[in-house]
This record gives sequence, structure tokens and C-alpha cells, in this order.
Amino acid sequence: MATIRTLHRIMAARGAVQLSDGRIAKIVRIDTVFPENTTTVTIWTDANGDDSTGPDSRSPDSSNPGISKVELSDIVGEATRQTA
Repeated sequence: MATIRTLHRIMAARGAVQLSDGRIAKIVRIDTVFPENTTTVTIWTDANGDDSTGPDSRSPDSSNPGISKVELSDIVGEATRQTA
């Protein structure tokens, strides 16, 4: 599980994160609700294959990019960069 500080660093660098279900995503927004202290991360996945390993499960049309919200615990960490 990644920390909020790490996620903000990755988001500012426009890097990608690895989700627990195997998808690769870019962070769009991070919201923390107080006093419950729950964090929701809004992510963008490219369903065309560049930034994901599978279609977004919340999007009925897998040919379009998808924006969805995940819990902080669903993010494994920074995605490894692939070189050509």
C-alpha cells in the first residue's frame, strides 16, 4: 500500500501506479475526508493497452479510457517503467 505523500509525488511527476488488480493507472485526484480519515484516489486508465493490462471493469465500453475511483489500499505502488 502506498502512502498519500508518495501518491502526491507520483501524481506531480505524472507517473503511473500499479493497482492490486493488475491495472496501470495515472492519478487524477486524491481526496481525504475528515474526520473519518478515508482516502479515495481518482485514477485514469488507458483501456487501449498503453497504460493498462485490461479493460476498466467500471466502463461498459472498453475501447474508451476510463476514470474511476479506488481506495488507497487498492494501490500497490509506483508502476515500473517499461523501456523500448
